[in-house]
Amino acid sequence: MNDSLSIIIILLSIAGLSWLSYTIIDQQKQIVKLEQQLQYEQIKYKIIINDPLVRDAMEAGG
Repeated sequence: MNDSLSIIIILLSIAGLSWLSYTIIDQQKQIVKLEQQLQYEQIKYKIIINDPLVRDAMEAGG
């Protein structure tokens, strides 16, 4: 009886750890995707800011 309980606890622990590592890996992928998106937005922002027409419009308050 004690042995079967130990085996069940070990199996549940393995299942829990597997689920946690899957969740962590999934979140890491999401972070990488968001970092790439942020880089893209920063590049777009730099391009817009360096545009003379945009800069003039911003300085004029529009």
